[in-house]
Amino acid sequence: MKTSSMKNKKLIFISLILIILIWIIISNIINNSIYLPKVSEVIKEISTITKEKGFIKNIIYSLIRGALSFIIALIIAVILGIISSFSKLFYNFFYPINAILKSIPNIAFILIALIWLNKNYAPYLIGIVIAFPILYESTLNSILNSNEDLLEMLKSFNINFIDRLLNLHIQSIIINISQIATSTFSLVFKVVIAGEVFGQPTFGIGTAIQGEKINFNTAGIFAWIIIVSILCFITDKVIMSFINKLLKGGRYLID
Repeated sequence: MKTSSMKNKKLIFISLILIILIWIIISNIINNSIYLPKVSEVIKEISTITKEKGFIKNIIYSLIRGALSFIIALIIAVILGIISSFSKLFYNFFYPINAILKSIPNIAFILIALIWLNKNYAPYLIGIVIAFPILYESTLNSILNSNEDLLEMLKSFNINFIDRLLNLHIQSIIINISQIATSTFSLVFKVVIAGEVFGQPTFGIGTAIQGEKINFNTAGIFAWIIIVSILCFITDKVIMSFINKLLKGGRYLID
């Protein structure tokens, strides 16, 4: 069953209303803004934050860090994934490296990155390292799990390696990565913000969140959580729109 057929806007709206109601009830019972701010307090903080001078800069810098990290990781992962899929030497060489990168706790690598690099550049490395294993494995599996019958047919027609790569494998990579692009970018965006929280570059959402934490302004932290959620929703739509345009009208051998 497709994800689109599972979605029901009415049920999603009802769920959202229920979450807000539960939040209102619990926050009124606790009655302590440090532990759980009220909805009205968070809305007020959102209004205050959006009016601040550095608001747009914080968002732009974090989005740029997230986007560049994702793009760089994507380029490296696709190139190395293609090479590894056709070379046992490279496959086995990168196998332990990829396994280690997957197993490193995010927080541990954030701290390592901040030791290695300047606070303004560490978030880039964090985003790249988090995204790389996901994109690398997607590329690798796209080629290794290619349709064998179709591959044999192309070989029987004496289709050269470059044409097979472009007309079969690259198409497969594009389709497979398109299925994980939004979730991977959201993950990268969140770990970049986490890196900013610890590193505190001049501008960034993480820097702003850390400022709210220092002031014990829990309502401000919740406000930023909502703002980040909205940004993730918007970026998901932008990425999906780009992917749909990229795939629309294309003729794919693997279909």
